[in-house]
Amino acid sequence: MTNAEYTGRRILEAMHEAVRYTRAVSGLIEKAWPDTASRVLEFGAGDGAFARQFRAGGADVDCVEIDEGLRAGLRQLGGRTYGDIREVADGSYDFIYSVNVLEHIADLPNEVRELHRVLRPGGVLFVFVPAFRMLWTSLDTEVGHVTRFTRASLVTALEQGGFSVRHVAYFDSLGFPAALTVRLLEKFRAFSYGGGTVGFYDSYVFPLSRALDRGFQHLLGKNLVAIACRS
Repeated sequence: MTNAEYTGRRILEAMHEAVRYTRAVSGLIEKAWPDTASRVLEFGAGDGAFARQFRAGGADVDCVEIDEGLRAGLRQLGGRTYGDIREVADGSYDFIYSVNVLEHIADLPNEVRELHRVLRPGGVLFVFVPAFRMLWTSLDTEVGHVTRFTRASLVTALEQGGFSVRHVAYFDSLGFPAALTVRLLEKFRAFSYGGGTVGFYDSYVFPLSRALDRGFQHLLGKNLVAIACRS
């Protein structure tokens, strides 16, 4: 993943309305975060929504972000900021987390191998990605996605990069029918993503979705969560 300008800034701004969603993903990251991890890297930090939160809590989080404009904002948070994972030395980090990034990468095998390279032996990788190609909407096109994942394709990508996958689960079960509904509405030009629609879903639908995830996490969801380690 080389230096480039991110095309999805409008959606990044809209996602600021997804307070519950961001809090839930943060909780999953914290749960995967090893107690012994002293050096942590966010791969694809965007505008710093997660790094800002963790650094405010006292964690030492460095960032990789290809967009120079976004990277300038990340530097203000403190810590080290890289424009490319290839700038990071071998075995530098104990824990890497990445939220909605791998789906943007055309050459995924090489990028996953880079993540494996910069983790120390025994280090942990947390990955959060969109699920199911059938859920593709205008949002995917606008932000520059090249794929959405299934459990099998995500596990394969991580294992081919050298990781041992220890946990995979779906996330946001009601997001599955919601995204299908959006696809239908978009055919009639009756839906547009924005802060209002994101905020409505976050306030009124997402809490129920997370409750239902307990029963549906192995069946379906709008996203996938994976935790893997470098042996």
